Amino acid sequence: MNQVYSSRSEIGPEVTAAATFVSRLLRTRGFLSEHQLHDFRDCLQQSLSEHYQNHWFPDRPQKGSGYRCIRMNHEMDPIIGRAAGRIGLTSDQLFALLPRELTLWVDPFEVSYRIGEDGSICVLYEAESLAPAAAPSPDPTHNCKNQFLIGGRTSPPKNYLMTVSS
Repeated sequence: MNQVYSSRSEIGPEVTAAATFVSRLLRTRGFLSEHQLHDFRDCLQQSLSEHYQNHWFPDRPQKGSGYRCIRMNHEMDPIIGRAAGRIGLTSDQLFALLPRELTLWVDPFEVSYRIGEDGSICVLYEAESLAPAAAPSPDPTHNCKNQFLIGGRTSPPKNYLMTVSS
């Protein structure tokens, strides 16, 4: 999904992509009704939009990347946990439905995810920004996602297959 934006400050398609992705992960187990999934997605979308409100910089997408990172690594991300609580899911139930290790990067113009500590990083959503030609190229190490890529692997990669359909 490629779109081009000249400039924008609204938090929109990226948050929608992230919330829809997590909802579809929950759907794969068949435990939740469509109504619950819809409510969860809406609640997560609202929570993420509010959380990112003063941390969204389309002119410098890497700025605030660590703050916007959603991470589950044997502990539930509090934003996902709150959205799940609104539809009556406990943390234990949520852990049973979602991967134990999930990282989701929600940045202006791109949403990416990784399942597992050594899984591949996959792009969920990408849009092109028409940044000024004279703008300096950002240091790639200042991006939360690139820190994981640059840090190297401590073990061989594990293969994960994630299919998300409408």
